[in-house]
Amino acid sequence: MATRSFQRSIRFTNNEWDAVIQAAEKAGIAPGAFVRKAAARAAADDLYLYGGGLTPELAEVVKRTFRGMHFLAWLRHGELSAEGREDELEDAAEAARSELAEVLGETDPDTED
Repeated sequence: MATRSFQRSIRFTNNEWDAVIQAAEKAGIAPGAFVRKAAARAAADDLYLYGGGLTPELAEVVKRTFRGMHFLAWLRHGELSAEGREDELEDAAEAARSELAEVLGETDPDTED
């Protein structure tokens, strides 16, 4: 049995509505359905609306990318050590860890959510 829905009235500026239409077209759904789904996700804390931060999904992509780059740096460590450049690698690794923590808003980039 389908859940009954009720019509509601909301206001948008022309620019906001144009953005909704474009996003709905990309998603392949009607603008009203797009707004309804986005509002429901936001109400369920599944959509980050404030402060322009990362969604949990994007934060996970950033973490995985960092881990992959860390692994590649580890593989190159032996070569740089042989050249006497291990300090460069350590400085770059620390800068990457600090940048990741800042982007994710964390104090420890290896912290799992």
